[in-house]
Amino acid sequence: MRIALVTTSWPDRMDAPSGHFVQAEARALERAGHEVVLIAPPAGGAFGWPGVAARIRERPTRAVQAGVWVACARHRLQKVRSVHLTIAHWAIPSAWPIGVSTLGALDVVSHGGDIRLLGALPNFLRRRIADAIARRARVWRFVSDALLSDLLGVLDTDTRALVGRIAVIEPSPLNMPDMSHQVGAIRKRLGSQKFAVCVARLIPGKHVERAIGYVADTRAFDALVIVGDGPERGALEDLACRRNVDTRFVGLVPRSVALSWIGAAAALLHASDAEGASTVVREARELGTPVVLLGADHP
Repeated sequence: MRIALVTTSWPDRMDAPSGHFVQAEARALERAGHEVVLIAPPAGGAFGWPGVAARIRERPTRAVQAGVWVACARHRLQKVRSVHLTIAHWAIPSAWPIGVSTLGALDVVSHGGDIRLLGALPNFLRRRIADAIARRARVWRFVSDALLSDLLGVLDTDTRALVGRIAVIEPSPLNMPDMSHQVGAIRKRLGSQKFAVCVARLIPGKHVERAIGYVADTRAFDALVIVGDGPERGALEDLACRRNVDTRFVGLVPRSVALSWIGAAAALLHASDAEGASTVVREARELGTPVVLLGADHP
């Protein structure tokens, strides 16, 4: 079967920190004997770390780049021959307006950011997009029950029924390498120091300031390691200094390095309010690292 995979989250290099969950699904499809045709934006421009919203805020002209890529991706998908199935990772823009233009079957996968975007749109536009996806797709996959509930809670009765008929809950594939050697090396280097780790894009929606505040208030850890980068880094560094928290900002690192820090930590502090089935939380649990949830619902 020829399958078109449309996504704005594809690793731009080996061991990239993001997009690996989409790549894992593509590789699984290929192992099952399917031909996968990838439609994804090039590295840089409007798409990439630390996310399209942050990148457009940093440089508003990137919104034009995003629009151009969406138009090109839609045109390319329409030109791909003999596509039996299109899988669109993210409801916006991969499913709408790109994926809905294909003639074959359509599966949609929502991870979190797209549902938050839908929730922030005006009612008429939210209804139009959700209705178009629900009428066109055969399946709308949500990576958690909470994510589906969030969307249904902001839809009108008719659109809610349409979405509910095709909605399924299915976490994304998780490919976990053996990290025992790297984890052991970090633990040996740091000795008896008990540290927590927070892995996130340093943007307002990730609420990394909560992790700093938690360590400052509880003093349950000797130090905090923050893995990731973004426009909030300077403000977070100032906050850590003011709260007298021994904090190491390791920046944007390959996924294997991030996993090493998670595996070596005494706990993962996860501060974001809405993440669906957070990949980093699932990774921590696979590595046997306790998770402390610091979102608004988990004070």
